[in-house]
Amino acid sequence: MDSYAPSNAEEFSAVVSDGVTYAGRRDLQPTEGAYTWLDLSNNDGYPGATVCGVAISSQGNDAWVKVLTTTGEVWQTHCDVPGTTFVCNEDWVQQTTPTPSQ
Repeated sequence: MDSYAPSNAEEFSAVVSDGVTYAGRRDLQPTEGAYTWLDLSNNDGYPGATVCGVAISSQGNDAWVKVLTTTGEVWQTHCDVPGTTFVCNEDWVQQTTPTPSQ
């Protein structure tokens, strides 16, 4: 699981459970609210059951969820997050796979 609070008003989190990736958003003010979770595994291009790690970041009206597979591939999807809107319906796009230096 990974979480990021870009301000004292909201928090974004991502979690992988049994190869399924979820992204969530919750309000932090005036009190800590419940998460709204979205299943990102149904987005086109999802790398599947080999997903084993997740990260989330946010800046302005954008958030990105990145996953790592057991074969070392890195994939990313984008979310729109203006105000309290939380929409993550874009395709997964493979990123450059890290390679060990020698």
